[in-house]
Amino acid sequence: MLHKPPMTERDKIHETHTQVKDILGAMVIRDGPLTLVTMRNGDIPSEDNHGYGLYHRDCRFLSGYTLKCNGKTPTDILSSDEKGHASITMLTNQRYVDPAGNFVNKDTLSIRRDRIIPGVLDERITITNYNDFETMVTLSLEFDSDFDDIFTVRGITGPTNGKLLPPAYERNVLTLEYIGEDGHHRRTRIAFDPQPVRVEEGMATFNIRVKPREPQAIHVRIYAEDSPIDPPSMPGPAEIERRIKGIKASYADTMECCSNIQTDNGIFNKVFLRSLSDLRMLYSGLPIDIYYSAGVPWYDALFGRDSIISAIQVMPYNPEVARSTLRVLAAYQGKKEDDWRDERPGKILHELRVGEQANLNRIPDTPYYGSVDSTPLFLILMAEYIDWTGDMALFHELLGSVEAALRWIDTYGDLDGSGFTSYTCYSPKGLYNQCWKDSWDSICHSDGAIAIHPIAAAEVQGYVYMAKRRIANLYERIGRHEEAERLRRDAMSLRWKFNDRFWMGDVRYFAEALDKEGRCNVVSSNPAQALWGEIVEPEKAKAVVDRIFEEDMFSGWGIRTLSAREKRYNPLGYHTGTIWPHDNSLIAMGLNRYGFKDELSVIFTSMYEAAAFYPNYRLPELFGGFQRGEYDVPIKYPVACSPQAWSAGAIPYMLSATLGFIPDALNRRLTLYKPKLPPWLSTVRIGKLIVGEAYTHLEFKRVGDSTLVNVVGKRGDLEVHVVY
Repeated sequence: MLHKPPMTERDKIHETHTQVKDILGAMVIRDGPLTLVTMRNGDIPSEDNHGYGLYHRDCRFLSGYTLKCNGKTPTDILSSDEKGHASITMLTNQRYVDPAGNFVNKDTLSIRRDRIIPGVLDERITITNYNDFETMVTLSLEFDSDFDDIFTVRGITGPTNGKLLPPAYERNVLTLEYIGEDGHHRRTRIAFDPQPVRVEEGMATFNIRVKPREPQAIHVRIYAEDSPIDPPSMPGPAEIERRIKGIKASYADTMECCSNIQTDNGIFNKVFLRSLSDLRMLYSGLPIDIYYSAGVPWYDALFGRDSIISAIQVMPYNPEVARSTLRVLAAYQGKKEDDWRDERPGKILHELRVGEQANLNRIPDTPYYGSVDSTPLFLILMAEYIDWTGDMALFHELLGSVEAALRWIDTYGDLDGSGFTSYTCYSPKGLYNQCWKDSWDSICHSDGAIAIHPIAAAEVQGYVYMAKRRIANLYERIGRHEEAERLRRDAMSLRWKFNDRFWMGDVRYFAEALDKEGRCNVVSSNPAQALWGEIVEPEKAKAVVDRIFEEDMFSGWGIRTLSAREKRYNPLGYHTGTIWPHDNSLIAMGLNRYGFKDELSVIFTSMYEAAAFYPNYRLPELFGGFQRGEYDVPIKYPVACSPQAWSAGAIPYMLSATLGFIPDALNRRLTLYKPKLPPWLSTVRIGKLIVGEAYTHLEFKRVGDSTLVNVVGKRGDLEVHVVY
């Protein structure tokens, strides 16, 4: 009989990830705290159990927004959300008879919906008549809002007992309002220009006389207001235009960064641009203390693990976000023992929520600390940031947080005295699993039994090993030699124990985890991430690499989370057989660090080719683990976040691995370790790679099976060393 732990309300949702219907193909635009998720025709359907909506501060401010032309839903013929902060949808009419008795054939009117999201949803609906006669168009816009918390939308919690007020229309503004159980007044205000001919409940109706080829437009502005947090004012046209200019300037900076990195492969250039554009789209905390929100729509919030890994992935191209991410996470670092939130002193948060359920303390995400790996990853981010920038001032500024994080690892991380960093769940609404695979069934034994607390995941030991080694170097730099030596001893002891206790000699691979019963003896991607932490002994690394490229682990599109031979394997299981781009990117960097450049090229190629199949070249949160040979395209996961920050960072990180970047800003040195371009890249040019206060211009060129490096130029004191 398979063991299954007692399930809390929060755990149950991870059985299906979310109870929402699929959101495949959704249109998404976002900037700052406002996110719009719609169907391809621009509508938010008024039906139950969907994830579409206008979201702000963990609340859905629009759960319905539909457009009809003469009582019928138009046909959508084009849609694009490529810009991230703006979208275009083109529609055309169905056949109708207008009030003058004219028969208006289908496809003779175009209806264009232009949207941009500068803190408000600003939409212009333009109708063009391609008939040779004037016609009257009746356009209806129907709005609805359930003001559901994101956890209610996902099915994790039930609805609250707040009060929905009836729609009110006054002074050309339609207001949908909800008085929350938490005392907040949440309002969706909708302003129109021109004024509708009538407004009934949540429906605004316009009669528009359209002459041939003389476009007519309706302007709609939608404001989401969470009082008392948000100011009650509705920004006017001048303020909105100022915001739009700021957004466009920020995206122009992203374009400039991408133009700084050019290859001879046009498709790859588009994939790379999409990656950095999506990360810009996921900026949160504006205008200061920027971090990457984890993903739209389910995880549009500060997540310790996700925000850290995303910042690491794009460090060579945007180190500023890493600095502000460190500051934000340090500000929320655990201060006390609080079982409800799984908080412990020094621990870095897992997730921060600000919606009604959080305000009512019905979920522990205020913030919630149920992540075993955010804390060592925080230390790794600090070290990586300093390696690229040399900014020791930030290290001194956050030294107290660094020390507290190390104390958490040593004091609270080792739950059973084994020397391994492990986790358990204290909160009745916490996560059963608290490694990156945080669904309830992700860590298991080969007979299908679920792991029992305390659980020490393989990759987490690699994170801790890396963190202690790299912080030791920084301690050495500031003269704390004894503490640096202790950290190095701790790291070496952990490495020996890991290679002894986790190693499964019969299959020549590492266990997924150790739990109360012993080894979780399945083959999974977790130990492959241990390569990233460099905890794997060199003599075992080759066996690990060989194993992850066998057919049961490598689908042709990437490394699966769980072997296809395991009892719990499901190619659409959230963490039990699917393929995660970020997981593959960390594995790829690990392959680079152990010198497995050919295998790195295989993973890089598979992920690049997968991206080419997705709209706008956007890699989603995850996709199906089906074998590539059976299907011509990667199989989609129905409710994957897209964009997702660490998926967006996957391709840039794989490029860094391929080029072999090893920065050392404190010693004014950049090492390029065995650069090896994949077969589909012949040249890569980086116009300005900044290390510390210097920068270099590099050119990589593939010649046969070799990759040659030309240091085109340098400015400042920087030694560039190439290891072939």
